Amino acid sequence: MKPLKQYEIEELKQKVYDLLNTTKVEIGHNTDGKTLASLSRIFAHDLIIEKRFGNMTFNQVQDAFRIGVRFADFEPFLNIRTFYKWVYAHKKVIDEATYQVRTLNQPADKVPYYQEQIKLIK
Repeated sequence: MKPLKQYEIEELKQKVYDLLNTTKVEIGHNTDGKTLASLSRIFAHDLIIEKRFGNMTFNQVQDAFRIGVRFADFEPFLNIRTFYKWVYAHKKVIDEATYQVRTLNQPADKVPYYQEQIKLIK
């Protein structure tokens, strides 16, 4: 797994497109392919350049969407604002899990959503 900031835009766009297509079905929205392609391009670009998301992995983004679709306290829509809400909320959970393991010395295997830090090799 690599952090989002290390993805090439074309690779991430395809992954985001697939994720949005699945999300569209899960929330019951009928969205055309052009709109999905546009949303994918915009959101993939945001995931790469947004500093607060740069160290997250795509698997964590998928978890954010899965949780957001099922447990959001608002009616979800297929738009960038909703995507940010889901990913940012999940990032808070991930950051809390990281704090519990690294600062409070909780066992990593007992803390949900904790992920070992990715080693960046250049």
